[in-house]
Amino acid sequence: MPMIDRRAVLALAGAASLSAPARAQAFPSRPFRILVPFAAGGTTDILARAIGERLSVALGQPVVIDNRGGAGGTVAGEAFARAEPDGHTLLVATASLICINKALYARLPFDPDTDFAPVAMLAQQPNVLVVNPRALPMTTLPELIAHIRANPGRVNYASSGTGSQLHLTGEMFRAAVGVEMTHVPYRGSAPAMTDLVAGNVPMMFDGLGTALPQVRGGAIRALGTASEAENAALPGVPPIASVLPGFLSVNWTGLFVLRATPEPVVARIDAETRRALAGPELATLFRERAFDPMPISRADLPAFVAAESTRWREAVRASGARAD
Repeated sequence: MPMIDRRAVLALAGAASLSAPARAQAFPSRPFRILVPFAAGGTTDILARAIGERLSVALGQPVVIDNRGGAGGTVAGEAFARAEPDGHTLLVATASLICINKALYARLPFDPDTDFAPVAMLAQQPNVLVVNPRALPMTTLPELIAHIRANPGRVNYASSGTGSQLHLTGEMFRAAVGVEMTHVPYRGSAPAMTDLVAGNVPMMFDGLGTALPQVRGGAIRALGTASEAENAALPGVPPIASVLPGFLSVNWTGLFVLRATPEPVVARIDAETRRALAGPELATLFRERAFDPMPISRADLPAFVAAESTRWREAVRASGARAD
């Protein structure tokens, strides 16, 4: 029987016992990559670059923003699921990728519930109901609802595409109003907004940040926000829930890690992210871009994501939309 070197065994045992803390202490050991499921320049990308810049300074490593648009975020989600779970690859995602797609697609190459873990919510913006004032001259939400109910099936609404959050928000609105409306899908929010401004479609839901310039310029009119309270960027525009109780559609953006990431690494990313969110630079960005903060603790994030998943699963079911 071969001799066993006791000192070698003790050395191996010591290395094994120190491996997890050592990995945490070594973090970060190389540049970060933040996957973004949309093209550069949009709301999600703006937030990803803002938080990435501050994480780079705080953690002493460069941060690369990797825009992987396509399939409602599924392309980015698949790339993220294949990454090493060591905290060096992060995902900035919205409800579309985390909550809606699992109800919309029959199969996904990943499971956001078991493969991903939320670290922090970065910001949110309500979706807003906007109309072309020439096509729909109403100035209040009750007037618009009365018009739609008096003309069932005759009022069209645009969206950024079938199964998108904006489409599902329109379907929730149609169900709450209680009459048929005609959905006109576009390949993205920008062409839908172009046709709304031109009067080719009379109304749509859009994210507050993208609709705001056209509202302020007078090309379109905002009649309601899909938030719990009035938004400071649209004073005098009521929440839709004040007329249709319970109506809520918020476009939130969160930071995610792979679920197998070591806890000490996640805790450090969490701490630095929340420190950055509390800083004056991001406060200025939030004011300029009409973002609202989301002060949800990491312990409460799973319940928040689960509630959002339920909300959007029901919206997908009611709409009948499928992406396969």
